[in-house]
Amino acid sequence: MDKVFTESPPDAGLLPRKFIPSGSVAIHRFFFLVLALTLSAIAADQFAAPILRTTSPLWATAACLLLVWRRGKLPSVLADRPFELTLSIGRLAVFFTAHFVLIQLARMMTSTLQPVAGTHTAGGILVAVCKLSVFLPTLVLFPLSLLNELVAAYKYEGMAALVVFITFSPGRAMEAVWPWYGQLLGRFVYALAQLFVAGLGYVKDLTPTITGPDLDITIIQSCSGITGFELFGYLFGVVTILDWNRLSKGRALFAYFAGLFAVLVGNTIRIASFVIFGNRGFARFVLNFHVSAGWIFFSLVFLVYLSLTYGWILDKGNSAPAPRV
Repeated sequence: MDKVFTESPPDAGLLPRKFIPSGSVAIHRFFFLVLALTLSAIAADQFAAPILRTTSPLWATAACLLLVWRRGKLPSVLADRPFELTLSIGRLAVFFTAHFVLIQLARMMTSTLQPVAGTHTAGGILVAVCKLSVFLPTLVLFPLSLLNELVAAYKYEGMAALVVFITFSPGRAMEAVWPWYGQLLGRFVYALAQLFVAGLGYVKDLTPTITGPDLDITIIQSCSGITGFELFGYLFGVVTILDWNRLSKGRALFAYFAGLFAVLVGNTIRIASFVIFGNRGFARFVLNFHVSAGWIFFSLVFLVYLSLTYGWILDKGNSAPAPRV
């Protein structure tokens, strides 16, 4: 069967034709090419079958692709052995055929699945499984004998992609927990504002309200801090990509989730300040600027948080830049 090689051997007389020489560049390029094919195929699936559209698989794959590109070099655990790293015509045919079949099945079942998409029903779970199945054809591109080693070698890039997959669209998770979290947020805001403003009241509801002498503040779902979550994720993601080769991966992961918690705490302080200033003679100012002030506030939270943690998440013993593709 004809083979498409990612890199040609320097001396075909010394190595079997189906093998490429060991080395970081060859394996790095192979893994990068597989991710690029996966990203393109997922985008094509979602374009051809709208029922499969969801942002998480696209962004998770894109994040892994960028981090593999930033890493550049091959992990040392794989550096001293030959690899059968070929994209054969057969593997590519199976890969593209599987995506074509997935598209056709999704299009055939669209009328049945569309009404239950996004619901907490058996049909909704089936739609979610279909959206995640776009990853399965990628497995055929990897040599099975080396799959476990490659996964172990690129585990940090895979973990980062998983974090992106889980946290990229926090709106759905917030919608699910809002009846509980909304009350918790309202109670904390009320308790904090009470320290500075007398005569406040609390109205328990799906959207709790803190009443005051001059201004009542109703906490709706868009005030949950979800904007801060998204902004923090984007900005932290940029820092992670740029400094990937210098980061302590475990510390960066901890700092990311700790940062999300800091956003929640900051959002509580932000809403409490609206209650305090709104009932201290600045009601008009709060009404006019509380929406636009959110982006400014959360940007400042990120900058302050990054200034406090940036030095800690860097791996001081690994500051050399990695080679590129």
